Amino acid sequence: MNRFVLLLPLCAPFVYAPAANAYNTSLTVTASANAAYGSPSYDSDFKVIDNVNGPSAYAVDALYQVPDPRSGPGSNLETYRSSASGFVSAGILKATANASATAYAANVASGSSKVSFSDHFSVAGPSGRNIDLTLTYLVSGGLSGSATARGSVQLGTGDSISFSENGYTPRSFNCSWTPSCTGVATFSVPVNTLISLDAFLEVGASASSYFKPTATQSSANFGSTGLVYLGIADNRYQLLTDSGYGYAPVPLPAAVWLFAGGLALFGTLVSDKRRVTQAL
Repeated sequence: MNRFVLLLPLCAPFVYAPAANAYNTSLTVTASANAAYGSPSYDSDFKVIDNVNGPSAYAVDALYQVPDPRSGPGSNLETYRSSASGFVSAGILKATANASATAYAANVASGSSKVSFSDHFSVAGPSGRNIDLTLTYLVSGGLSGSATARGSVQLGTGDSISFSENGYTPRSFNCSWTPSCTGVATFSVPVNTLISLDAFLEVGASASSYFKPTATQSSANFGSTGLVYLGIADNRYQLLTDSGYGYAPVPLPAAVWLFAGGLALFGTLVSDKRRVTQAL
């Protein structure tokens, strides 16, 4: 028998073993549109994804229409629609949910999306001390109607930033060890130590037009996006991550700074010319 075939069972555990240095992403999206839950008059779409060392993305939608027998084919008494989408990679979280129901639609359409990732990092540099690390959870999105959003970033040191928002209360952040924050906080972390990093973003939207003469729509649009940054002021230290993602804000292109410098120089020349003209 071929020796290669005999060696395959022994090699299999090494071939399929997960990498020691890995990051994980997870996504759950749900959409439902119903006139009576659990009956044939119901539509739904659902997806769960878990990936290792790669992004996760998916979108779902649901539609249910209640025919109107009095108005003939193609006419509907009620229409329910919903959708949800998500994308997640290291440092990047995007989630959206939408729902709508026509006038006097007594039941509910709803959509929800939750995305999350986990990574590990260490601050490499001179040993024997802690260092200040600035954590940023940049959230860009908005709500309308009956919609909600929440999320958090958690470090293995116990430090965290979280936020919540709904149609009744504006977006508010909570940072550990500080009375208030705006999504940015500085924490002291040990150097040359592996630290876990976990983040999630979750949104939901629902719609019902029970006793309402007009259609109802709700939306949670956080598709541009939840971003996680890690910053170190001391240039003697370097941030190392399992994913290889830098967690640093992307600097403006050099052309932008050159353009800005040109504008400043132009403004100076114009000012000098005015002074010369006035002197004459």
